Amino acid sequence: MTAQSEFLCAKSGPWKKVRSVFQTVKREELSRIASVKFKKALSDCIRAVSPRVLAFCVMVVCLGFTLTVTAANLRPTYVTDSNTISTVSAANTGSAARAVSLSASAEGEQDKVYYTAFSGSLASLNIDRVFSVTIQADGQEYPVSMLYGTVADALNRAGITLDADDYTEPALDQPVSMGDKIVVHRVDYYDRVETQAIPYETSYVYTSLYFRNTNRATTLQHGSNGEQTITTRDRYVDGELENSTVVDVTTTVEPTSHVIKTYGAGAPVSPLTGPDGTTNAPSSYKKVLTGKATGYYSKGGKGSSGLGLGYGTVAVDPSVIPYGTLLYITSTDGSFVYGYALATDTGIALQNGQILVDLFYETYAESVINGAIQVNVYVVN
Repeated sequence: MTAQSEFLCAKSGPWKKVRSVFQTVKREELSRIASVKFKKALSDCIRAVSPRVLAFCVMVVCLGFTLTVTAANLRPTYVTDSNTISTVSAANTGSAARAVSLSASAEGEQDKVYYTAFSGSLASLNIDRVFSVTIQADGQEYPVSMLYGTVADALNRAGITLDADDYTEPALDQPVSMGDKIVVHRVDYYDRVETQAIPYETSYVYTSLYFRNTNRATTLQHGSNGEQTITTRDRYVDGELENSTVVDVTTTVEPTSHVIKTYGAGAPVSPLTGPDGTTNAPSSYKKVLTGKATGYYSKGGKGSSGLGLGYGTVAVDPSVIPYGTLLYITSTDGSFVYGYALATDTGIALQNGQILVDLFYETYAESVINGAIQVNVYVVN
């Protein structure tokens, strides 16, 4: 190492410190000079600006400050009420009472106010207005104040109750609004019971027995009226009869039909039927016997064969027509039809051949009317 390099190394430490201090002093001096120049320039600028411009600048600054403070305190409030009014209030409401006063919405004594401040700067003010409805019931009118609700709610507020059959117009579940009129209808039912006669009916039994006098008519049974009780339910609405409905009919006495026997061409006396199940003449038979027929009457009992007696049984000569034989009997001219009959009885006049067949009747009068008739007797089986 030379002597010059050793000298530089020995001086390098203190030299750096001196250099740093010099640079700091230089920066401060330059800053001071710049500050002096700025102040001088500002002073010159102020002296150069007119008083009007200065005043305008001050006004702008104040206005900006005012707007900033006002915006910070604004809270837009949406105001709605049940009268369909909707407004927006832009003020720092802070409370429901202040919001109502600022929105120019007068609050009634029974009105309901709901104020909600949301996060941020928004708020809502809901006012439910009391309105009046009228209830007409029992001949009187009742005014009722309502905030909301149905017809049933209005009746409840008025203390008006309904019976099971009462109804309202509008219906109970319908909502009410301002000026509505509710009408209560009172419904009553009354039952009344009355007794009425049941007219008897007239029925006819037709027979060809009356062929000699077709205008003959015989009453077999006299008719009599029956009796019934009828229950009628009357519906009254608000004291006036609206309708009547029969709710029950009970027969207490059955009527008795009036039965008349009269002439019917070709109508058989006997109720018995042939092999085809009808009272029509047989389509086939074994033989036909022709002779005189008379009529007879008995109070009942059994015939000589042991079989019963009644319309449709006849007396015969059993040696000619065996007991139990099914016959079909009609006059030879067709004006009289006894019809199907069973051979169940006999008699002396039959056995000695004076008559072919004796026709049974259930009344003596009919046996007399029969008299003597020339007949054809068809032996069916």
